[in-house]
Amino acid sequence: MSNKNIIIVMTLIAGVVLVQLVSKDQPILLSNEKENYIINNEESSLVRIGNLVALVPGSWTSTKPSSSMRLMEFQVGEKNSGASLAIFKNIGGTINNNLERWAGQFGYKLLDQDVKITTDNINGIDFHIISVLGTYTNTMAFRQKDSGPKKDYRLLGAIANTPDGLYYFKMIGPDNIIQNQIEEFSYFIQSLKYENIG
Repeated sequence: MSNKNIIIVMTLIAGVVLVQLVSKDQPILLSNEKENYIINNEESSLVRIGNLVALVPGSWTSTKPSSSMRLMEFQVGEKNSGASLAIFKNIGGTINNNLERWAGQFGYKLLDQDVKITTDNINGIDFHIISVLGTYTNTMAFRQKDSGPKKDYRLLGAIANTPDGLYYFKMIGPDNIIQNQIEEFSYFIQSLKYENIG
């Protein structure tokens, strides 16, 4: 094992210990508060996403992206749960254009009360975070046999504004599955760090 890998492993171990000491019995949610809560997930793996690095929860399974527009894709929840996290970079439009498009996939406008949006600065990165519940109508996202609108679906999304552009994180699936993934989504987003490699 190289010295660089030893330093990374030791830093991660120290971070886990520190998080356990600081956040014991604390709620774990994405919120407008400036405190960063990270769940203890010893099964996590470190991944590079462009110029970002993140800890991916051990319960997520990396899958082949279903579109060339996607940098990465993960299955979340139980196998065949229909829930996934897709990651995109610089897909065009402004932050608000993309938030509006995501809300529109449920038949909502950005200012509708059923669309929850927060902003936060996490590890020096500005994030816009969205949650939408309803009937998901983006039929392009489904396989041919599953192409109809999906009732009781939830979208958890985040857009990271970094020096090399916008990164998009879109988790979508049945509400009962996504509700059980809120801590993991929060853990993943809170772990994102920008490391420019050129």
